[in-house]
Amino acid sequence: MGEGFGGWLGRMMRATAGHLLTPSHDERRRRLVEPLLLPEGPLAACHFVVFDLETTGLAPSRGDRIVAIGAVRLRGGVVDAADSYATFCHPGRPIPAASTAIHGITDAMVRDAVGWPEAVAAFHAYAKGAVLVAHNAAFDLTCLHLAEPRAGVSFAMPALCSMRLSLWLDPTQTDHSLDALAARHGVVVAGRHDALGDAVATAHLFADMLRRAELAGVRDLDDLMRRTRMRESIAAGAVQF
Repeated sequence: MGEGFGGWLGRMMRATAGHLLTPSHDERRRRLVEPLLLPEGPLAACHFVVFDLETTGLAPSRGDRIVAIGAVRLRGGVVDAADSYATFCHPGRPIPAASTAIHGITDAMVRDAVGWPEAVAAFHAYAKGAVLVAHNAAFDLTCLHLAEPRAGVSFAMPALCSMRLSLWLDPTQTDHSLDALAARHGVVVAGRHDALGDAVATAHLFADMLRRAELAGVRDLDDLMRRTRMRESIAAGAVQF
């Protein structure tokens, strides 16, 4: 039996509402390049929140959602492992087997977890006042920006990509994946594709790269953003997601 006019109308209204709540590609790109108020002072003095997301897939603009968030603080160039944020969240849709094969998160594991909008809002509160850092940040920031309307928050803080920083520091290297960087820097990833484990590893790698950037003469966050073309690079990378 068909769903009937009432069911069809309800489905269409939900689809329309979802479309209206989803920022357009142009809006997301504008958010990534609009002017920012950057913290002053040396890089080591900045407060960073290094984070990682696990998701239902790699196409957030086509409906993939967050299933786990992990984050840790970096202050004074030191990773504060005691002050971390980690949560599973319910994506409101089934987790594909192909994604579970990578991060190990199943539908049963998120069945009683908070909804993804609530988890994003809680992470926003945790990261307030900090500079965000992620590996391949174009993907993670796209996920966060798409979640903003439902979460009722705005991630307007500065953001850096550890992969882009690695490309700038070591342009002759061909592999800038998290695994390759960990091997080159001697960092052990405790729980690969675990959101918190990847965030902690990224934080240690990022701390090493910040020290190298300062030795290369980078004065402050504004100088780093300009030299690496950080925001332009993140915005260009976000197009694919």
